[in-house]
Amino acid sequence: MLEAIKLLFDQAPAFALVLFRVGGLLILAPLMGSASIPAKVKILTAVVLSGAIFPQVSMIGAVPNNLFGLVAAVGNEILIGISMGFALSLMFTGVRVGAELVSQQMGWSLAHLIDPNSEASTTVLSQFYVLLATLIYVLMNGHLILIQSLVQTFETVPLMASGIAAGALELFVATITAAFGLGIRIAGPALAAIFLATLALGFISRTMPQLNILAAGFPVRITLALTILIASLGAACWLLEENIVAVLREIGVLFI
Repeated sequence: MLEAIKLLFDQAPAFALVLFRVGGLLILAPLMGSASIPAKVKILTAVVLSGAIFPQVSMIGAVPNNLFGLVAAVGNEILIGISMGFALSLMFTGVRVGAELVSQQMGWSLAHLIDPNSEASTTVLSQFYVLLATLIYVLMNGHLILIQSLVQTFETVPLMASGIAAGALELFVATITAAFGLGIRIAGPALAAIFLATLALGFISRTMPQLNILAAGFPVRITLALTILIASLGAACWLLEENIVAVLREIGVLFI
């Protein structure tokens, strides 16, 4: 019994480092990073995942017994976890930005609601596309792939190792570019249609000065934008899946 307790205490620092890496991931990961999920649920999930992963973990050195070394080790583990969650959350941010652009141009930016995931003010269209991206992420087992990538990081970057790849900054820049490119590609057809409709209404107003462009433009822009968005919904789903798969693949490259 005493030996078991001693073994438990000996393994506790290593388990804590695993917990910090897992917890860092859950802070920003889709679904679990949502502000609507209670902190107790997140902590419990992190502990359970850490317990499942811990038997497979290897270390390249002992846990430091001084404060500076311990803080550095904890910071390294949190950085690895947060980097993974941040890279994936960028895709959802890009989708949100694209939908916000369309909402602003079609006049829906006046109607805001509170997003339960981020507790920020957002539009109906933005929340719809974020929920669509989340649904695709779950249906393609993205959460399971993310956990698998997390487990692999303990092989490529054991505990007490500093292992962010030399090209990590370039990968992050490429991911940011791809994220906002995704938002523009999703919003592009609707934005182009709204621009052409606004241009046409401008020409009409020159020939019919008595026409109230503001009153006539709102229903035209909203109807046209919604029609284009519905027609391009299949392509948007394909783009979302393609980009999420690409990010999940690149996450593992960050730590080689």
